[in-house]
Amino acid sequence: MKTNYRYIILLLAVLGTAGCSDVLDKKNMNAVTAEETWSDETLATAFLDKCYADNLPGWDDVADDNDYCDDGRGGEDFFYEGQLTSEGGGGPTAEYWPYDGIYELNELLDHVNTGTLSEDVRKEIEAQALFLRAYQYFELVKRYGGVPLILSVQDRNNTEVPREKTSVCINQIVEDLQKAADVLPASWGNADAGRITRGAALALKGRVLLFYASKQFNRTNDIARWQAAYEANALAKKQLDEDGYGLNDSYDGTWKDNTDACELSKEVIFSKRYLYPANKSDINAGVRPLDYSQGATGWNQPTLDLVLAYPMADGTAPGVDINGDGIKEDFDPEATDERGLFWVNRDPRFYKTIVTNGMVYPLVDNQYPEQRQYTYKGGEIEIANSTKTGFYSCKFINPDVQKVDIRNYDLDLVEIRYAEVLLNLAECAAEVGNKDSEVYEILKSIRQRAGITANADGLYGLKADMTKEELIDAVLFERRIELAFEGKRFWDMRRRMMFSEPDYKGYTRRRIEIELTDAKKSLSLYELANEFAAGGGDNKLNSLTYFDYFKTVVVDIDNKFQWDVEDNHYFFALPKRHLEQNRQLEQTMGWNDGTFDPLL
Repeated sequence: MKTNYRYIILLLAVLGTAGCSDVLDKKNMNAVTAEETWSDETLATAFLDKCYADNLPGWDDVADDNDYCDDGRGGEDFFYEGQLTSEGGGGPTAEYWPYDGIYELNELLDHVNTGTLSEDVRKEIEAQALFLRAYQYFELVKRYGGVPLILSVQDRNNTEVPREKTSVCINQIVEDLQKAADVLPASWGNADAGRITRGAALALKGRVLLFYASKQFNRTNDIARWQAAYEANALAKKQLDEDGYGLNDSYDGTWKDNTDACELSKEVIFSKRYLYPANKSDINAGVRPLDYSQGATGWNQPTLDLVLAYPMADGTAPGVDINGDGIKEDFDPEATDERGLFWVNRDPRFYKTIVTNGMVYPLVDNQYPEQRQYTYKGGEIEIANSTKTGFYSCKFINPDVQKVDIRNYDLDLVEIRYAEVLLNLAECAAEVGNKDSEVYEILKSIRQRAGITANADGLYGLKADMTKEELIDAVLFERRIELAFEGKRFWDMRRRMMFSEPDYKGYTRRRIEIELTDAKKSLSLYELANEFAAGGGDNKLNSLTYFDYFKTVVVDIDNKFQWDVEDNHYFFALPKRHLEQNRQLEQTMGWNDGTFDPLL
């Protein structure tokens, strides 16, 4: 049975809580005092669990982040010149102001020492709260730079607090995470599985310092910041290794089902736990085609850009040698020779992430022969709700869940996994320099686990003797593939200020549209599916016979505007209502005559 840390519904008052104690206790449950809360382990833990629930991200947040980069199909308010205003937009550009959650955490931190809890219990509760507060402040800082740094419960008559320098906020976040790591255990018992550990605190500290060393915050590329980030991530990896964490045996072993074997596997460092019916997730409903979903759909539809980015099965650059001259031709979805078979012989992670026309989508109640998913025009029952890119994703999907049960799902959201810690360390090592072998070993370990072939040189498709810049690019490329649709790509592009690079100025994302050929256009979906399956669908899908059935055109997703991300988008504006409510706040430079410098 799936375990979970205890979610106990509380009615929170300003200075105290109403909670639950022994079910036979006839005491008024709406009159639990603050003193009782911090003297009773059950009540104090319940207060902490409410803080967990209120301060962790959700799957819908991750899905929104995925649309604001070159892997997804949204984010126009961020990408198009003049579209994003000081009031924010959608997804990760929307107003983010989690001070209610921070208030709860400060309430806990201010009062947990005032009761009679044992020292060990008190310290562990306090450490978890420090982590959660650090997490929220980091989410604020990566959006706005420095923010009001409130570390204790505010006087209700004095709520006007100025923004603190970004550097001070980062130092406080790092300090809180280190304090948490010094107290938290390597793991928890079954009843508390999923709580924050010392490894999670160190991993988040490494991520924070990675961001702070990146160009968004570090315009002069101060190597000392990269060194600090490298040391933090190296320490996180060392501690995680000692505590029994590591890569799972398979790439999808972290999320292929909703059992504890996956959700609490050795690769999971920090996650938000879901448990139906109290706390359910729509991730499987959102990612699936609507034919096999209920209501929620349209999440994580890959762009052609992401699809074509995946390396080949041997880890080398994508493309195919159609002339036998040893030189690869780029894939061309509109071609009717081998260049058009862009899904053949790719990195094994491709098939655990991407679904294209005619590919098997192995759902238990798939209604098509051979369980194939057809995305050509007219090939889906609900054409109005078909994929908008020509592709679906199968990452995070549990194929054994039937459509009727899909909204009753509770897959945990893994916010940090061991593979990310490795990639954080590799990026810092590449930036620091003279650590090439360490970078290679990390990239090779991730590719080996993915199932890429080692090849004669044992480099898993990596170029030998890469320069510093090539190593950095190789790590960033690996991050894109390994962490696809985990909500990381947008923030990576933003912290590295990739949107300002020549490759992304005037950029347009692409999708495909597929139609039946003239010879097959009279076939109904079921006639087509049966004919395609005759003799084995893979024989047709992976050969030039495919083009007897289908023709493809490439279309721009960004067909109204091209990308033109403005410099001030790297730090968002504070929404107007907060400036009006707090006269001490300064607007961010670059927005409405703002004077606050987020780089200090």
